[in-house]
Amino acid sequence: MRYYCREKKLADYANYLTYRVCKKIRICASVLHNTIICCILYVYFLTEEIILADIIISTENLTKVYGGKVAVSDVSLQIERGAIVGLVGQNGAGKTTLIRMLTGLVTPTSGSFKLLAGQKRADSDVAAIVERPSIYGGMSAMDNLTAQSILLGLSVDKSHLARTITLVGLDPNSKRPVKNYSLGMKQRLAIAMTLVGKPQLLLLDEPTNGLDPQGIADMRELFVKLNTEMGVTIVISSHILSELGKLANEFYIMDQGKILKRITADELKNVQGVRVRLFVEDTVTALQALKDAGEAKICGNNQIMLTTPLPITQVMLTLAQAGVTVKNFTQAGDALEDYYLEIVRSAHSNGGNL
Repeated sequence: MRYYCREKKLADYANYLTYRVCKKIRICASVLHNTIICCILYVYFLTEEIILADIIISTENLTKVYGGKVAVSDVSLQIERGAIVGLVGQNGAGKTTLIRMLTGLVTPTSGSFKLLAGQKRADSDVAAIVERPSIYGGMSAMDNLTAQSILLGLSVDKSHLARTITLVGLDPNSKRPVKNYSLGMKQRLAIAMTLVGKPQLLLLDEPTNGLDPQGIADMRELFVKLNTEMGVTIVISSHILSELGKLANEFYIMDQGKILKRITADELKNVQGVRVRLFVEDTVTALQALKDAGEAKICGNNQIMLTTPLPITQVMLTLAQAGVTVKNFTQAGDALEDYYLEIVRSAHSNGGNL
């Protein structure tokens, strides 16, 4: 009996241990399961935040109607951080209205938009020039930037303001009232005022209005510098498509309030190629040499018009290897303008739809 009792106790103890171990295993499995779920959710939401942080502008069916006239219609787009985006379209296409909605100057009739989603945003993170620049005519450039700092709730850093004024090609020490500035100088000052708060996003409506060719080139260089060195995302509307084509790395073509097409600079180059007028001595040999380089045709005495995706240097090398002497060449037309006209004409011929 004693042995039986001992064996029973040992069996009960073994069962008890087995129960405890199994219970712990179940608890561990439950904890492990919950931990894995939490990790998955954390990674998911972290990924969502990263994706949102990469999208600096997002609009969904954004629409604005003025007295029955549709200015912007169902615009849905996403612009990534670090881009330079060109809004392309004729007067009345909806470019300015779109920018005015993004800046909060105009309330959308319907739809929604987000700027700098996924992060805490300060007033100084977004800056804009819309139509006429807002400047104080009786004040100097430095005083204007000082007032802008105060309006943004920033501390007035005179050295930063002086550097900003110099950056746009103006004199920070000038006491001259800006009402006496030329239109181009006022436009430079307006751009300087947008940079006071070191913004992450610039929304610019015709920022090169009133500038001479050198001023336009200077502003283009400035925008590229802001983008590449400071990471500023820039959205620009402009009528000067040749300049916009040199600056932006993606384009939205607008017409009658709608986005007809989005295309990157690289895609534009592949679609349109480069049009070059070549002045050669032997057009017949040149045509034969260029048969695989693109679309080539004789367009005058000793002249060939070539549309090609190839670099000009490669075209010249091809002709040289064929023994063709090139007297001169010029780039003909503008790829962005040609593509814009092609897209708009196609949309009109299809009742406003591509």
